[in-house]
Amino acid sequence: MDIVKNVFKIEEHSNGKEVDLYQYTHIRAYHACRPLNIQDYLINGIQILNEKQALRESLLRIKSDYVDEEKIIKEFGRQWRDFDDMHKRVWLAVNKKILLTFSGHYLIYGSEFINTLAMELGCRSSLKKAGIPTIFHCDIPLENISSSTVMDIETLVASGYIDDISIAVDEVFSQDIVDYEHPKEVPDPFYYNAKYRPNYKELKEMGYISEKL
Repeated sequence: MDIVKNVFKIEEHSNGKEVDLYQYTHIRAYHACRPLNIQDYLINGIQILNEKQALRESLLRIKSDYVDEEKIIKEFGRQWRDFDDMHKRVWLAVNKKILLTFSGHYLIYGSEFINTLAMELGCRSSLKKAGIPTIFHCDIPLENISSSTVMDIETLVASGYIDDISIAVDEVFSQDIVDYEHPKEVPDPFYYNAKYRPNYKELKEMGYISEKL
């Protein structure tokens, strides 16, 4: 007998009532990023950050007249040694609103690691020229989420706090990506929440393509 998919969506549970997440098969969650190629995500899913891929993306994304490849690689090695395994996992927000308010930096600059690397090199603004600001809508199977995280979500929902709830998984499979969008505006938490409005026409001319633009 096939199991009927039943998705928990946080916006339907803002009344502070208790919830049993094990009555559901999936949790709707959202991943914000700046993919260089959206089709890679739709075909291969969202992968855990590994050193080889992180270095490749760093070299592709960080551009500056005064920072050469050798300097990027040297600083990359130092930053990677300090980057703990927990932050290398795939992180998602259960409430999409947080990604469009207080955590807009993922849409503006991309991954936490490359953002930090570019900041140390003094050329973080270059990250705005690479990739497309994207929020992937994902249905994460409950079996892929740790029991402690499930309990934490239940506790927070029952308390009425649903604004900033995150989950971390080892991978988001392509079949679990159910939709995606490109926000028109997002506040930049690193610049006093000044509104960042992506120039999608310019990004398209640079080769960053999406069927939704």
